[in-house]
Order: sequence, then C-alpha cells, then structure tokens
Amino acid sequence: MSVTSPPTRLSRLAIVTLTGVAALSVAACATSNNAKPTSANPTSSARSSSPSASAKGKDWVNGFIDSVSGNTIQVSQRSGSATVDFTPSTSVSEITPAQFTDITTGNCISVHPDRHDGSTAGGAITARSVRVSTAVDGKCGSATSTSSDAPARHRQLRGQVASVAGNTITLNDADSGGNSSQTSVTVTDTTKYTKQSTADAQAIAQGKCIAAHGTTDGGGTLQATTISVQRSDNGSCPQLGGKHRRH
Repeated sequence: MSVTSPPTRLSRLAIVTLTGVAALSVAACATSNNAKPTSANPTSSARSSSPSASAKGKDWVNGFIDSVSGNTIQVSQRSGSATVDFTPSTSVSEITPAQFTDITTGNCISVHPDRHDGSTAGGAITARSVRVSTAVDGKCGSATSTSSDAPARHRQLRGQVASVAGNTITLNDADSGGNSSQTSVTVTDTTKYTKQSTADAQAIAQGKCIAAHGTTDGGGTLQATTISVQRSDNGSCPQLGGKHRRH
C-alpha cells in the first residue's frame, strides 16, 4: 500500500492541474472572441450613417413637370423620369417672355451669344437670347461663363448692365479669376428675351418646364435649393433639356 499510494496522489494532482489550465484557456479564448465584435461595431455604424449625397448642392434636374403633389414634383427629362422635393426655404423663380425695353441700367442679364456670329475677340457679341433679372441689393450674382478658355463670342455671359444705347448693351462681367471687364452686346431683330422674377410655390405647376438645383439624397430624389419654372413650348422644354410631353 505504501508503494502505490504516492503515484495515485500524483496522478490526481496532475489531472486537477491540467483541468485548471484548460479552463483558463477556454475562458481566455471566449473573452478574446467576444471582444472583437465589440470594437468593430462602432466603425460599422459610423460608415452606414455617412451621407451619400454631395453637400455642395450641384445636382440638377431639367425637364417637363408631369405632376405636383404636395412638395413633390415628378419630372420627365431626356435621361428619364426624376423626382424633386422642395420646402418653404427653396428659392423659386419664374421665367416669362420679355422685350428689349425691359433691359435697363443696373439690371442683371444672362446672354447666349449667336454661335454663327462673325465678330472677333474683343469686339461686340451678337446675342441669340438675353435673360434679364432684378439686381439684389444693387448687385448681381458672380458673373460666369460656360468656359473661361473659349473666345468671348462663344461664351455665355452674365453680369450687370452698365448702359444701353441703341441696339448695344454694355455689360460689366468678370472672368474666372474675378477680374472685371466690359463687353459690348449687340441685339438684333431675331434676339429673344426672357425675364426671371421671384415667385412662390404656386408657380410650380403641371405642364410647365422646370430647372431645379440641389442635392440628390440616398433615395435618388433631388432636394431642391433653387427652382425656376417657365411655360412649355407645346409640351416640350428644349431650352431646359427636357423632352416632349407624353400624351
């Protein structure tokens, strides 16, 4: 009995020790496995809540208004249908027919040159169309052009009217660097005129053309910051990039 007892006691001690080590290993693994998802979850949540639309508000929709329901507008444009939402803070304007006498000193105008005009750089630009609007606090928005690298006679010009004499408009405009200059704009019997005036939501109606700018949300709806509307031409909106009305 004295010979066999020590080995038996040693065996029992070894079993107990191994069991304790195994239990500690399992607990450590369980703790490690549980900790990983906890540290990953905040990152996953932050990514999913990131905005999907640009905050600069440079998205746009141009086309024909199919319907208006509450603050939601359904629009047909050449690339397909689109949805536009607006709010009481959305700036709304309406474009209506005008004439040359509506252009006076201090007005803001946007000029589309006649691309077939044979004038030279630095000379007077012949206007294909002119849009006039009222200055705000005596100022117009930043003068812009379709391309600062294009010759002046091919650029869409915006600026403030310095003077009107005969069939010539002298326009204060600026280049892309903000440098001011004057451009002479000549109008002809074929020049078309429109006027852009401040309006309210009542001006947004089915059958009109719309140009809306804003930010597209995650659902593909344009959240409009500015909207301009005008009458369609027999159901089409060629100037705004729209398409013929569907009957």
